[in-house]
Amino acid sequence: MIKPTLDCFPCILLTTDMQSNRLEYCNKYAKDVLALTADEITEYSLFDIISKASAIFFESYIRPTLVSSGSCQEIQISLMLPANEKIAAVANLQLVDTKIFWSIYIAVARDKLYQELLAAREHLEIKTEELTLLTRVDPLTNLLNRRAAIDDFTKVLNQLNRNFVATSFLLIDIDWFKKINDTYGHNRGDDILVELANVLKKMTRSSDIVARWGGEEFLMVLYNSDLKNTHLFCQRLHQEVNAITIAQDKKLSISVGAAALNANDLTSDDVIEKYVKCADIALYQAKVNGRNRTEIFDDNI
Repeated sequence: MIKPTLDCFPCILLTTDMQSNRLEYCNKYAKDVLALTADEITEYSLFDIISKASAIFFESYIRPTLVSSGSCQEIQISLMLPANEKIAAVANLQLVDTKIFWSIYIAVARDKLYQELLAAREHLEIKTEELTLLTRVDPLTNLLNRRAAIDDFTKVLNQLNRNFVATSFLLIDIDWFKKINDTYGHNRGDDILVELANVLKKMTRSSDIVARWGGEEFLMVLYNSDLKNTHLFCQRLHQEVNAITIAQDKKLSISVGAAALNANDLTSDDVIEKYVKCADIALYQAKVNGRNRTEIFDDNI
């Protein structure tokens, strides 16, 4: 049976002099790791085996702490290996009379594990964001889905309750979409939905909400837009949409219903449902009046 000695410990064990900083003892593990080759250990100083930054840390923090409390626990330092290679380490120190007793543990494996844990957490956060995005986005058009639009408008409502600004709802429907599908196929119909979605995204601001409401219907909420500005916006929107070619010289058109949010309705539980319905009534009127146009809901009716 091997007689236990300090050379059996799988960590660096040192003794240094508090005044001179000279090494007075090190175990075999320390000699092997630090490549101490001199016959007399006292030929080495503490500052020969720790980095310059660690030496400054020793003088500015470790030494005063030892003087005041007699010990330091789990202090992070850098050890110097041959060819100026640094390795991370964690040290526990005890001051007895004028001698400092060190137990130092190489922290490379721990730091590697820490970095792996950080990378794993970052990966999980990215995946969580991706999954959250999947639950909010319509997979065909990459616009918000209905649930996400409602969630986002709920946040807008909180802003409007603090500081009301004019806000308009638009409900948009592609004219004769069933005929497009029947004539040119559902693949072309899907392409039309994507092209229209791109136009809607291009024309909206970050403060606006644009979503695929269902089928060929889209919802837009224009923040800080009164009816006059909303009407001008819709004129530009019709022009942009009319530039989309369905096939040959046949151009795409949309019908739009608009409704202006009333500040008195902000506290209503069904404010979203109410104004989508108002916009839908106006949309129906746009269809009745010949399509490819915008009608604005009259709340006096």
